[in-house]
Amino acid sequence: MSSIIARFTSSLMGLIGESPSSADVGSRMEVIREEMLGSMSELLPEPATQSKVWDKVLYAPSIQTLWYLRIDLMALLSAHCGESVAGKALSTITEMFRGVLPPNQMSKSNRFCH
Repeated sequence: MSSIIARFTSSLMGLIGESPSSADVGSRMEVIREEMLGSMSELLPEPATQSKVWDKVLYAPSIQTLWYLRIDLMALLSAHCGESVAGKALSTITEMFRGVLPPNQMSKSNRFCH
């Protein structure tokens, strides 16, 4: 439910042209971090969750860092669960960034959706 509210809020802010406050970005960053770690916990066997990607996500210092770590996460999930499952997980995570990144950084179509 909180992710739906966060997406609605960020979409609304994007429509009215306001950029999110640093507190909003910080709270969204933690939600995104939890979702990324959760996808690894749910989809990967125990040893795989102790990967370098896990540590990078856990200690990522910025929303931009998390954005670029999606690539590493996609590669890790694809290797263990297949591209289709990884793509579904990444499409959800990618949409969570909408409204906290500059509009030109996010593509209009989600390349992870198949």
